[in-house]
Amino acid sequence: MKLNIAPKNNIARILRGITVLLLVGSFVGCASTEETIQGENDSYSVNDPYENFNRMTFQLNQGLDNVIIGPIARGYIAVVPQWGRERVNDALNNLGEPVNFANSVLQLDIERAIASFVRFGFNSTFGIAGLFDIAGEMGLERADEDFGQTLSVWGFGEGPYVVLPFFGPSSPRDGIGMAADMLLLDPFSRALRSHERYQRMIARGIDQRSAYNDELETLESTSIDFYAAMRELYRQHRLDKIRNGDVAPGIPIPSITFDDSSDQEISQVSSSDAKSAE
Repeated sequence: MKLNIAPKNNIARILRGITVLLLVGSFVGCASTEETIQGENDSYSVNDPYENFNRMTFQLNQGLDNVIIGPIARGYIAVVPQWGRERVNDALNNLGEPVNFANSVLQLDIERAIASFVRFGFNSTFGIAGLFDIAGEMGLERADEDFGQTLSVWGFGEGPYVVLPFFGPSSPRDGIGMAADMLLLDPFSRALRSHERYQRMIARGIDQRSAYNDELETLESTSIDFYAAMRELYRQHRLDKIRNGDVAPGIPIPSITFDDSSDQEISQVSSSDAKSAE
């Protein structure tokens, strides 16, 4: 396989660009105006100053999902049996283990770094290039880490909520993290040729969309405001990942479904529900 590695001067420019973005993102994270709801043990900030623009981008993404991504995902579910979809998911997860390992090291989380390293070794060999999650069956669970989480561990604020075209809910911190993972920390992104990178990205998108097809359709049909529902679930999901599943209790979330909408009640969205929006 032909390697396609960027020259050193390109990598240097990327590093300088990320440094500038980090400074801007940290400034925005500190300076942004937040609408805060006080809770018993913590506070919850809507932090969506660009809501009008975000809603337009959200509608664009929804249009693409309704016309292209959703039908492809439902066709994938109809044609490929669950066993086959699980093999694809395991293989794609395995390709992400080097990023999990690198970010665990950067976070000084040695236990998770070792777990990711061992998982990649076992699944790449005994799991037939990652098609089978042998390590998971042995009790070594996947630790999903990214550079956005690493920046949070380093003390960078998330900044205002944003919706990115094609990629969906994000923040300045997570957007920078996604770019850093793809350009710097993921060896496969650098080793694969451009069309192979696109194929991998498309496969991952279809895999994730199909995995949560029912949950997303249920959420859309029961939400008073689907945009607000996705925003809150995204932020709870990110908080759950940053805290490695140990979400602090008592963080209030405005009700967003017909079932829980009376008197503008404040309800807690569980971390398991948040994961369904990934």
